[in-house]
This record gives sequence, C-alpha cells and structure tokens, in this order.
Amino acid sequence: MKKVYCTLIAAVLSLSLAACGQLASSNQGQESSSTGSSTSSSSASSAPEQGEQPGELETAGGTLVVYFSASGNTEAVAETLADTLGADIFELVPEQPYTDDDLNWNNPDSRVNAEHEDPSHRTTIAGGIPDLSGYDTVLLGYPLWWREAPSIVWNFVENSDLAGKTVIPFCTSMSDGIGSSGDTLVEMAPGANWLKGQRFGENLDSAAVTQWAESLGLDTSAANAAAQQPVT
Repeated sequence: MKKVYCTLIAAVLSLSLAACGQLASSNQGQESSSTGSSTSSSSASSAPEQGEQPGELETAGGTLVVYFSASGNTEAVAETLADTLGADIFELVPEQPYTDDDLNWNNPDSRVNAEHEDPSHRTTIAGGIPDLSGYDTVLLGYPLWWREAPSIVWNFVENSDLAGKTVIPFCTSMSDGIGSSGDTLVEMAPGANWLKGQRFGENLDSAAVTQWAESLGLDTSAANAAAQQPVT
C-alpha cells in the first residue's frame, strides 16, 4: 500500500514540475517577444521619413541690386531699393579695399587718380562675378567718379552675361547728374535692355529712393518669394 501511495505521490510531483516548466518557458517566450517588438518599434521611429530633406533653392525670375560703394552713400541707396522692391542684393567689393588716401582726389598720385588716368584699368572684384542666371532684372549702383562709373563697375558689366536682362543704373554724387556713365555702360553690354537711370544726392533721401523704386513698376517681391520656394 505504501508503495502505491509513493508511486502516486511521485506521479503528482512529476506532473506539477512539468506544468511549472511549461509556464516558465511560456513566460520567457512572452518576454522575448515583447523585447523584440519594442526594439523594432524603436528602430522604426528613429528612421527618417521620406521628404524630410529640403530641396535646393531656385532664383529664377528675381530682381538683384548690385552696387559698389566707397564711402557708404551708394550702399544706403542700394539697401533702400532692395528693401522697397523685395530684391536680393550684392556688393561689388574690391579685392584690394580703398583706403582714405586712395580716395584722395586732390592728390594726383592717389590710387583713384592713377586708375582714372588708365582707361584699360579694371579693379578686381573680390570673390569674382556673381551668378546672374536666376535674375531677369538688375539694378546697378555706383558713385559717380569724373562723371563715370568706377572701373570695378565696368569690370562687372563687361564680364557678366547681361544679354536679355533689364538693367537699370543708379548713382550717387554731390551735384552732377548720371552724366555719360549710363551711355558708357550701354556700350559695354549692348545686349542688355538698359532703362533710364537715376542720380541721388550725397545724403540719403529714403522717400525719394522709395518713390523712384515704386515708379519702376517692378513687381519683384512675388517673383523673389517664388524663386526661393524649395524644390521637392
């Protein structure tokens, strides 16, 4: 009888241990599945979505204000024009900047006098000629030196592709009008559509600059805004 009881007890213990083993195995399987699911979810959330990379910017159809300024007068006009028209702006900077001594007109040996005496001289532009392919209208500003544009402006006009573009000159001076400077520029780039230029005084008159800009009838803010839309 004892032997039967022992056999029954052993059988019960074996069944209990087997059940516990299956339960443990089942729990381990659930943990492994949960961990694998969590890792997969984390990897998916960290992956970049399609279309997140911004496209390159275009500049087609815009207006650009290009200027050279030795003392800041032309720069003030150029910035006012760019703000009024919503246009882009580019400064022609000499590779060798002008010093006060360079700009001393009363010294016959000064740099500006030497450059004026040499019609073939072209002041080098730091960084080279800007890319104008995205612009159809260019406003070109400069101080008037001996009733002409400085040679750095000549350098820009002669070496830029202005064919088919509308170019509008403007200058600053103490008293003279735009003079023959406009005619000289036309001869340097006859393929451009040159419009009548404007002269502004030595001191900035923001109202006069704004009025002239608006009189040009250039709807540039919309064009430049469209030009800066990302390409997807």
